[in-house]
Amino acid sequence: ASNVLGTIFPVAEIIAEAKKFGAVTIIDGAQSTPHMPVNVKNLGCDFFAFSGHKMLAPMGIGILYVKAGMYNRMHPFMTGGGMILEVDEQKATWEKPPYMFEAGTPNVSGAIGLASAINYLDNVGMRNIRDHEIGLNQYTLDAFKKLAGSVPSLNIIGSSDPVQRTGLISFYLNNIHSHDISAILDQQGVAVRSGYHCAMPLHLKLGVGPTCRASWYLYNSQKDIDVLVEGVKEASRILA
Repeated sequence: ASNVLGTIFPVAEIIAEAKKFGAVTIIDGAQSTPHMPVNVKNLGCDFFAFSGHKMLAPMGIGILYVKAGMYNRMHPFMTGGGMILEVDEQKATWEKPPYMFEAGTPNVSGAIGLASAINYLDNVGMRNIRDHEIGLNQYTLDAFKKLAGSVPSLNIIGSSDPVQRTGLISFYLNNIHSHDISAILDQQGVAVRSGYHCAMPLHLKLGVGPTCRASWYLYNSQKDIDVLVEGVKEASRILA
């Protein structure tokens, strides 16, 4: 999924097409795994990566899924303790995967935190989280469309279908920098990200400058969206 548009891509279909040409497929699932059920076997990808801090875990920890059979095509790129069976001055015999790729002291506390986060989300239910976000998507899109009636400089990017996006919305006000908007929102107690969101080529392709991105998760409610909308209205009043 896109971290700017929220768009959910047809990944399984893309992978199937790539496989026709013998391509190795690597999926960045950081924007999808926290928000919806994901089955890597159904996707058919060779690699699937996601981060922990986007799903209630600590920063500095993540997961890389490697499809069975791909290990044989890989060699360690980092050396350290715990990854070898034997070593001398001339050669080394690696441990079996995945240990041969996990050199040195692991992030133990991060792994414990990630496991706790995964268990928590599993108990809540990823389908429940997805349904909650879709409901907030619809509420937010409706609220922003209504707001655009009184704030004509407001622009929303991304799909208007709440089912085709994850829990976020990116927007901008004509002739007002996103950093200024985010500063006003911060004063209203609303945390958003402003800028290019590590996706400047996408912004250039869309012909837009830096944007503001608001996102929501299982702990957010419609009241939070109401505060966001009022904050955008206030930013428009002050900065226009």
